[in-house]
Amino acid sequence: MDRRQFLKWGSFMTVTIATGGLTACGGGDDGDEPDTGNPENFNFVHGVASGDPKPDSVVVWTRVEGNNGKRPVVVRLQVSTQQDFAPQSLLVNEPLMARPEWDYTIRNKVTGLTAGTRYFYRFLLGNRASTVGRTRTAAAAGTPLSQLRFAFVSCQDWNANHWAGMEELVQQDLDFIVHVGDYIYEAVPGGSRAGLVEDRHTALQLPNGTVLPDASVYATTLDDYRYLYRSYRSDTRLQALHAAFPMIAIWDDHEFSDNCWQDRQTYDSDDDQTPRTARRRAASQAWFEYLPADVSLDTSNPSFQNIQIYRSFTFGNLATLLMTDERLYRANHVMPEETIGRTVGSLYLVPADTLAATEAQKISAAGNALTPVSMLGDTQRAWWQDRVGGANTTWKLWGNQLSLLRMQVDVTKAIADLIARALVQAHSALSSLQSAIASALESDLATAKAAGTYANLAYTELRNLLSQAGIDAAAFDANIRPLIESRLPAISLLDRFILNTDQWDGFNAERKNLMAFLKANSVRNVVALSGDIHGFFGGQVMDDYDAASPMPVMVDLVTAGLSSNSLLSSFRALVDNDQEFAALRELIYSDVGGVLFNAFDNTLRAFNSWIRHADTNAEGYALVTLTPDKLSCTFHTLKSVSGGVAPALPATASTRVLEVAAGTADVSVL
Repeated sequence: MDRRQFLKWGSFMTVTIATGGLTACGGGDDGDEPDTGNPENFNFVHGVASGDPKPDSVVVWTRVEGNNGKRPVVVRLQVSTQQDFAPQSLLVNEPLMARPEWDYTIRNKVTGLTAGTRYFYRFLLGNRASTVGRTRTAAAAGTPLSQLRFAFVSCQDWNANHWAGMEELVQQDLDFIVHVGDYIYEAVPGGSRAGLVEDRHTALQLPNGTVLPDASVYATTLDDYRYLYRSYRSDTRLQALHAAFPMIAIWDDHEFSDNCWQDRQTYDSDDDQTPRTARRRAASQAWFEYLPADVSLDTSNPSFQNIQIYRSFTFGNLATLLMTDERLYRANHVMPEETIGRTVGSLYLVPADTLAATEAQKISAAGNALTPVSMLGDTQRAWWQDRVGGANTTWKLWGNQLSLLRMQVDVTKAIADLIARALVQAHSALSSLQSAIASALESDLATAKAAGTYANLAYTELRNLLSQAGIDAAAFDANIRPLIESRLPAISLLDRFILNTDQWDGFNAERKNLMAFLKANSVRNVVALSGDIHGFFGGQVMDDYDAASPMPVMVDLVTAGLSSNSLLSSFRALVDNDQEFAALRELIYSDVGGVLFNAFDNTLRAFNSWIRHADTNAEGYALVTLTPDKLSCTFHTLKSVSGGVAPALPATASTRVLEVAAGTADVSVL
């Protein structure tokens, strides 16, 4: 394969050595003649970025706009220890090629750098310079490190709320940013956008796209995905964030397709029966082109698995960071959508016992292998165990897109509690019996559930209890029974439900396997940095959530979306718009005089004792200060859009601090 062919089909990454010259693929001057036109025709409108800091290297990025789409453009990279780029301070001063086959993006790995050092970088078109970026290398492995400060973020939807949080983050003094996925959203709304969105984020129009029944349009081609990245990177606040700090990024689902697995999409109940290999490859290539990640893409490999983005980082003796890919290798959901016919019941609000039985059947059919019920895949799981087990740093951080926390609701008990409270409010003389009423009613509802109908529900336990309080059968039928039956949900909802099986709750056997590995090897101080679910959470990851006495093994901290609409809003829409779930409204929220009260947080805490903190009605980000003694995480909840305008700084409305002490697997909420 000659050099020109390698440039066309190989993994595009140029490499420069500090104080040296260009050493690797992508920087040659053979092949197509570069565009030598007036540099004034070109610009760096999408800013600059750096990523994947290691002790001796970092990846830098930019994109050239104004090209003709046919010929490469010469760009000069400068890296310096000084912000003024004085000639004697230049460590790199090399020409690079922005090539059309990579959408005129430049990804260059600068090697030969000094550990734990700040550097400045910029790109030049002739004498016209880009924004100056600043970056920092990691401390050398084993070096005593007293502190790390970083943020972790997720879910930055262009079409929801605002991006003022990015502007606020730039003011922090951070070593790096961890992005745990949903950097873009592949679908854009059709027609008017629902909800609050800042006016500066104008409506997006994909060049190709595929229209869904709700009139939204999802990215389908490489041009579509590139368009989304270009649009997102046109926001000067995101540009400033990238210019300020190196980013360590992983993808989640929306960089390809909502709730995806491997090369399958899940927009309708049988959608994932058809491979979407070309679409998956296009999504992967666009991510590769626009994120400054030290990874390789093999375009000559026809598989959809032609890129590996799981990787690890070490920061002195303080922290190891593992970034996992929880989409490209995962098996189909344990309860495939086609078996249910819709996402509710297959991905969301799935009966816990049905889920467990189905997972056990799949494992048994595979000879007790985890392969058909795995999120990581066999190879990546072995890699994870090797890296976390071999880490000799104080802390082991896991850049993990999807929460590891069990999130369940026992609707039978929850409804019994709600009805008991309503009975006491209607009949104050029963106030001392509220707890007993709830227990009796829960027993009666369990009997109805077993029968599969309310038709013969006699309320035996509740009648016996209330008869002792002087309420006879006639009074019960006249005053108690009507109130109860006005609040009963569909009989099918009397069950224990898993909230979301797209996250680790849907891959419980593999989660238990990972926790067993940590326990067996006495691996401590493991903390996951998670996102996806659009809420703030902190809690314990247990060895077996279904055991009589589960034991904590590690901690999961979950950040809300930077802009994506909250988890509460999604469940509020469900109970408001689907009559089957209307009886559950009080478990989600109440509306008193037009004022919304969030009940969802307390509902989740009531049925998940390992969750120490829950805020389901938030957008924001997480700031972490890490020392040998503790991890301190501050959740920043952002103010709302007002009149189409993002809030002025400070954009934070409130904060909550969570701490993890070294040597423990628990969270303190301050």
